[in-house]
Parts: sequence; C-alpha cells; structure tokens
Amino acid sequence: MNSITKKLLNGLTLCVVLLLFTFPTTTLGQEIKIGEVTNELRMGKFAGNSNLTMGVKNILEELLLDLDYDLTDQAEHSINVRLVFFDITNISTSVGVFHKDVSQTQIIAIGEYKEGNKVRKRTTQKGVSKEISTSTLVVASDGTFNQQTASIALKKVLVQIVEELLKWKNY
Repeated sequence: MNSITKKLLNGLTLCVVLLLFTFPTTTLGQEIKIGEVTNELRMGKFAGNSNLTMGVKNILEELLLDLDYDLTDQAEHSINVRLVFFDITNISTSVGVFHKDVSQTQIIAIGEYKEGNKVRKRTTQKGVSKEISTSTLVVASDGTFNQQTASIALKKVLVQIVEELLKWKNY
C-alpha cells in the first residue's frame, strides 16, 4: 500500500471513531434528568442556602452517571429532591483527662420520580453520619460544623433516594 492510501485509511478510521464517540449511544429508557432540588429547611445555617442545593445536584449527577444513566435536559423521566431536615448534634463526655466528642449529622430528604408532569414514586429517606474524636486532655467542644460528616450524611441519603426510586422503575 502506498503512503497516500495508508493516510487516507487512517484518516477515515479516525473519522469513524470520532463519529461513534460523538453520537449518543443511549439505550431506550436510560435517559433521565435532575429536576428540581429545593432547600425547604426553615431553621439553621443551611436554611435557604443555594450552595447546598448545588451540592445535591452535583452528587445526584455523579450517582446517576455511575449507574449508567444518560443525563439530558430533554428526558421525560426526572428525579426531584426536597431537603426538609438538617441537624448537627454534638455530644461530649469527659471523665478526668479523657474526653470524647461525638458529632452526629442527620439529613432528611424527600425524593420524587416523575414521568412527564406526573409523580410516579415518592420516598422519604434519612441519612446519618457520625464523627467521633477522643483525647486524653479536656478539650472544649465548640459545636462547629464539620463539612466531611455532613457530606457523608448527604451522600448516604441521596444514594438511598436514588436506589429506592430507580428500583421501582426498571428501565
């Protein structure tokens, strides 16, 4: 084969590969979109916090992509999430020089699976995450927010919502 034919075949092969990767290869019924994520918290530092809703959307995108769903705004099926409860409880125990802090984050969210404008399934899930720290010195507990435990609790509740909503509807 001469060099012009090889270059032509290589170029054609490259074009075919690029076309295969640029056209959507969705399976029928695997398309979904993330609908409304609302923050309905009435009290606390996260009440009305739009950063929290953006974080929830990002986690939902990651979960759905990991489950091989195709995210598209034109999908008929959608998942909505309403955050209704977010609380951090700090419990401290001190005996002499021993000190133990337990920080427990609780999140309750309501998830909805919608087909068009009709809600097909609704679930309420609770996520809890604990952080335990111990020391041999008496340390004052300041009750500050720990982003890692909150993220763990939030991801737990969103995994539960997605699993519950999508096991109902086998695509």
